[in-house]
Amino acid sequence: MKATTKRTLAPRAIVLGTAAAVALIGSTGAVTAFANGNAPAPHSPTPHSSVQHSSVQLSQSERHLDDTAKDRAQVKADKIGQSEATAKALKAVSGTATSAELDTTDRGGSLIWEVDVLGKDHKEHEVTIDAGNGKVLNQHTDRDDDAAQDAAEVQTQVKADKTGHNKATDRALKAVPGTVVSYGLDDNDRDGSTVWEVDILGKDHKSYDVTIDAANGKLLNQHVDHDDQGDYGDDD
Repeated sequence: MKATTKRTLAPRAIVLGTAAAVALIGSTGAVTAFANGNAPAPHSPTPHSSVQHSSVQLSQSERHLDDTAKDRAQVKADKIGQSEATAKALKAVSGTATSAELDTTDRGGSLIWEVDVLGKDHKEHEVTIDAGNGKVLNQHTDRDDDAAQDAAEVQTQVKADKTGHNKATDRALKAVPGTVVSYGLDDNDRDGSTVWEVDILGKDHKSYDVTIDAANGKLLNQHVDHDDQGDYGDDD
């Protein structure tokens, strides 16, 4: 509304008119909702809202660092590592671990491991592990519209995998000594083959992406993450 139009109304008329409009909209929405037999939709939860606070938190300044600097802070605060986190997740959900990531929740800065497991029920499960003590904080099954299709794709990758996350991460660490901050079973962009993508914070405090052939455990590629300058190595 233009400023000139506003000045033609007395202040009291504006207040009364606004109040009446709010009341009308509110009552109309309520009548419509109950007429259709539906209560107002609940507020959608924010990511990690159902996750309990972990025993380790990052400070607000650490949570807003760039990727590599944040990796350094998270690795320094982490007490269990990817191997123990994966083992805890597989104890909670029997199946095959397909990915794991050291991360912080959106609120509070709780440091966690998020581990994806393809369960023996052929469904994808996400298990949240306290990065301080290994406690299971949350676990749930993927229920979105594409859950069945996603699970089928992961099953295909798992069938093609002959290496497993343990051997894949060990091979990656031989190429780049350091600490694994994430790993995941994925499709190779070049030829569609199944690979393990492993992210490592090297002992030189740089972040590296390492690609392992899931069929035979061979090192396919290693390079410094784009957040850093230069390359660690070329394709084999």
